[in-house]
Amino acid sequence: MRRWVADLALGVRLALGGGRTSWVRLALTGAGIGIGVAVLFAAASMTNVLAERAERQAAASPVTAGSASGDVLYSRFWNTEYRGESIVGRFVRAGGPGAPVPPGASRVPGDGEMFASPALAELLASPEGELLRERFPQRVVGTVGQAGLNAPSDLTFYIGDASVAEDDADAITGYGGEAQERTLDPMLTLLVIVGVVALLFPVLVFVGISTRLAGAERDRRLAALRLVGAGAQRVRRIAAGEALLGAVVGLAVGAAVFFTARQFVESVQLLGLSVFVSDLTPAPAMAVLIVVLVPVMAVVTSVVAMRRTVVEPLGVVRRTKPVRRVLWWRVVPIALGAALLLTQAGGFGGTEIIGSTEIVIAGVILLLLGIPVLLPWVVERAVGRLRGGAPSWQLAIRRLQLESGTAARVVGGVAVVLAGGIALQSVMASTQSAVVVRLAPDADRGRIVVNVADSAPEVTEQVVGLVSRADGVTRAHPLRSLAFKTGPRDYHSATVGTCEALRAQAELPDCRDGDAFYLENPAAMRSSEFAKVEAGQQVSMFADDQEQEPSLKWTVPAFTDVRVPEGMTSHRSGLLLTPSVVEDLPVVGEASVHVVVDRDRPDVGEHVRNAVAPLTWRTIVSYFGEVDPSERVQEFESIRQALLAGSLITLLLAGASLLVLALEQVRERRRPLAVLAASGVPRGALGRSLLWQNAVPLLLAMVVAIGVGGALAVLLLRIISRPIVLDWPGIAVLSGAAALMVVIVTLLSLPSLRRATGALGLRSE
Repeated sequence: MRRWVADLALGVRLALGGGRTSWVRLALTGAGIGIGVAVLFAAASMTNVLAERAERQAAASPVTAGSASGDVLYSRFWNTEYRGESIVGRFVRAGGPGAPVPPGASRVPGDGEMFASPALAELLASPEGELLRERFPQRVVGTVGQAGLNAPSDLTFYIGDASVAEDDADAITGYGGEAQERTLDPMLTLLVIVGVVALLFPVLVFVGISTRLAGAERDRRLAALRLVGAGAQRVRRIAAGEALLGAVVGLAVGAAVFFTARQFVESVQLLGLSVFVSDLTPAPAMAVLIVVLVPVMAVVTSVVAMRRTVVEPLGVVRRTKPVRRVLWWRVVPIALGAALLLTQAGGFGGTEIIGSTEIVIAGVILLLLGIPVLLPWVVERAVGRLRGGAPSWQLAIRRLQLESGTAARVVGGVAVVLAGGIALQSVMASTQSAVVVRLAPDADRGRIVVNVADSAPEVTEQVVGLVSRADGVTRAHPLRSLAFKTGPRDYHSATVGTCEALRAQAELPDCRDGDAFYLENPAAMRSSEFAKVEAGQQVSMFADDQEQEPSLKWTVPAFTDVRVPEGMTSHRSGLLLTPSVVEDLPVVGEASVHVVVDRDRPDVGEHVRNAVAPLTWRTIVSYFGEVDPSERVQEFESIRQALLAGSLITLLLAGASLLVLALEQVRERRRPLAVLAASGVPRGALGRSLLWQNAVPLLLAMVVAIGVGGALAVLLLRIISRPIVLDWPGIAVLSGAAALMVVIVTLLSLPSLRRATGALGLRSE
């Protein structure tokens, strides 16, 4: 053990004492590893982000008692939208001096006072929020703190309102509850698993590549040690010490980058996602694993890299032409990964998970691992058959023929990113149709519905008067929805309105007060398990979610069948009734106002929302035809945004790592490049040769990535029992981004090439 420690320490001393060249090499290695470590720390923080968010949600959950006593908080939940952004909050009124204080607020706001989240307060104070300020005329007296928010970008509020009714059944007696464990849909679970593996595995590949920087120069230095009497095993331990130092420097750089960038995370919103600084803290166990894993990877990678390198006193045998690579063992990881995933076919396609997540993770890792393992053989075989061409092309190809392993390793990480991205995009493209509820066509954007909490006729008429004066509104019709049932589980609905209002719902042949119609929507009828109501049938009416007394019955009148107007979408089937048909019934059901607007008028929806703002929580405005996304849809959208954000970060990591490796390659070959320039080779030709050296392996890597990524997508879609769909536009975008990244990296390395080809590059020390 003492000899191991002494040899590792000697390797560290050699790396530190090698002069400016060694320091540059150490800096590049630390930068390459540090970028990957920073991403790993960010990924290790996600569990803490989710846990802290769940705890805040539980702590902010209102506790209600069936019958309130003492000082309580009366409240009404309300939500609105502003240019696609959702704004949620509560109108509250304290039932006494001891009423519970809403989470994140310093006190219960008084009548006309408002506590706004920092993001909402900033929006209201900005020029972009000028139209929104009409909806919130209350005086802002404070901000909602972190305890009342899920993320810094949340738009939420608490408004004091003396008109909130004293509803003892829903009165809030306190806040706080237990965090509920959320179980994702099996399809979404698989999407998360594949996303995490596909985004984090390339990071480990880049970390492993960065530990092998300046391998040739290190081997020449080790040959000098052999010349002074060091044994072969001791030389390997000394090399491991140099790699260990680079890993430690990379850990320090990565930690510094992560904790510095973390200070600005609240001001960054990536694809709709934002987090608090305090939440972005790596889980202790994951942080320890990263701190241990990176140095171990560096040492193991260094030792493996020297398995075919014979360091002798007079040189390094590796500098001769290497033995041709064999194929059979390189396809083993891909074959094993495919076999493991085939065993899970259908395991995540139902309502419950019947497959093994561990086997899926292992299969995905093996398939992605096969890319950097297979790529050196592909590059060697491909470039070995290339001949002729322009001087820049011949320089690049000859360089790749002499040493293709380094180029293959450089683009191997990019290929893993591409394959993971291709599989993710294809799985999301296939699952989206099964998860996401499609919105109504643009033809329905000309209609808006204002739902009224108070069904009193005078309130509905007030809403009609307010919205009729709004900018862009052409007509406004009051409507009332009745719910009834014909059997124990057979529920139906009816819409009551004037003939003019009903004509906006269906194609009516002729209409006068006293007529009844039945709207048949084929799509809705196909999705319903219940039969159509019959004229003369006796039904039981509903009001306020409670069934009326059994003595209150209603007989379905004779009606005329009608259909949805052409070019318009409706999401329901049901009776359409004129007012006199139900004049004998008490005023029950939900009131709403159907608003027809000029769809070409900008912000017409915002004008309608502002028009009914004086009624505060009593109205909720939504576009006709839009449906509130279910929890499953919201989860899918959140996962998709998170995966897109992670893909962007991983792609940036790939670009940064490629740049570091390209700069190191130029620095390592500065003497041959200087000799070529001195021999009359134009610098432009050298620059183009550098581009070809990066582009040819990348093109081959893209071919391998598309093949493996497509196969992975097919296997994953079999697991969730979804139709096989390859997202070719997404594949084209990812491949184009990778190609553009190579061009940018080459352009950024040209200044280094210019310095390397100067006269000082011929200097010998």
